[in-house]
This record gives sequence, structure tokens and C-alpha cells, in this order.
Amino acid sequence: MAIIRIVRPPMLTAELYDAVNEKAGVDESPPEGLMMHTAGEVDGQWQIVDVWESEEAADRFGTERLGPAIESVMGAAPPGPPPTTIYELHRVIRP
Repeated sequence: MAIIRIVRPPMLTAELYDAVNEKAGVDESPPEGLMMHTAGEVDGQWQIVDVWESEEAADRFGTERLGPAIESVMGAAPPGPPPTTIYELHRVIRP
């Protein structure tokens, strides 16, 4: 079942976001199962909104690529997961 995942990492900047994505290689090799990715600043805080084919695909990317990229860029893993909202999608329309 497709899911949407909304993540609000505290103290994320455009520079950190770009560096992590470059390290994870998402432009050259988009993650398997990713249907849509967006990111931007909302009321002074970064928000990342992804649509995934499944929660398992999202978790696999987080474990195999995103987590290591964050640790490499920041020097260590953040102290716990950021505020995240996940829910199953009833319908997805792709034009």
C-alpha cells in the first residue's frame, strides 16, 4: 500500500539537505519504491514530503542510504528520529 511520509528534521538547512542528498546519490540513482519527493521551508522549518510504494521501501532507503549519508555529512547520527507523520494513501493519481 502506498504511503505518504512527512518529515520535519529540526535545524535542517538547504545546505545540509543538498549535501545529504548528494552523498546518498538520489539524483543519479533514485531510491527504489519512491514515487514522489518534495522538500522546502514551511514557516522557517524544513519539511520533506515523500510518496512511497510501501513503508518497507521507505525504511529500506532510510537504513541503506539515507542514514549513512546523514552520518557522513553530519559526523554522527542525529539524537533520535525527527518528527514524522506517515499514513496510507487511499488513492494515488499519476498523470
